[in-house]
Amino acid sequence: MIPKKHLGQHFLTAPSYARKIAEALPGSRADALLEIGPGQGALSIFLKERFPDFHCVEVDAMVIELLRLKLGDGFYTVHYHDVLTFDFGLAGFPLHVVGNLPYSIGAPIIKKTLYYGKNIHSCTFMMQREVVQRIVAPPHCRTRGFLSVFCSFFGTPRLLFNVPPGAFFPRPKVESSVFQIVIDNDPEKKLPQARWEPFFALVSRGFQQRRKKVVNSLSADGRQKERIAAILRAHGVNGDARSEDLDCSQWLNLYKALC
Repeated sequence: MIPKKHLGQHFLTAPSYARKIAEALPGSRADALLEIGPGQGALSIFLKERFPDFHCVEVDAMVIELLRLKLGDGFYTVHYHDVLTFDFGLAGFPLHVVGNLPYSIGAPIIKKTLYYGKNIHSCTFMMQREVVQRIVAPPHCRTRGFLSVFCSFFGTPRLLFNVPPGAFFPRPKVESSVFQIVIDNDPEKKLPQARWEPFFALVSRGFQQRRKKVVNSLSADGRQKERIAAILRAHGVNGDARSEDLDCSQWLNLYKALC
């Protein structure tokens, strides 16, 4: 099977890491599970042992037959579809989501998954190591960015383990990492879903000029700057704080006070 460069295919070939990912998933055999981009089934074969009735979504028609041959008989379901337009509800809510994500569309897949909110139990994804480091970065860390706040709104991202380039074919130029988020019971208790988009837009704006203080990156004029500074002080945030210094709850307090 020749990997397709335009699909960003790097097939996981090391069974030890595939098993490790499968074993890291929370939940039981009765839970619904969706695997994104199973490829030739290196991970799928171990997922089938834990979640016999699992679903997977694959955009490459050429690998689907290979995948079915590898998995053999069973109650699993393979969806031939682009994950970015696929309805996760077809796998049955609530569900766990897992996958070795293509580097080029990893962030959009994470956002789509987490926007399902309480319909997701957990997500366990493998991506390039530097992106995962940003996702799990705590406040006051220079690698912290928009994805850090976005993911922490839904749960606490944690690094599980790193995966070397030699575990894939073709061998990628970067190292990979596996991270996991167990979704909070109901993210809408923090903020109604109808307000998620404007909230994340505010956070994104704050990180567009990340070397600036928050009061400067979010201010359109001096008057608004004073207001933002007062809100931050009221919630225990120093006026010199930059975007990476705020945790998710502080961003939420700022958004609610402004809006």
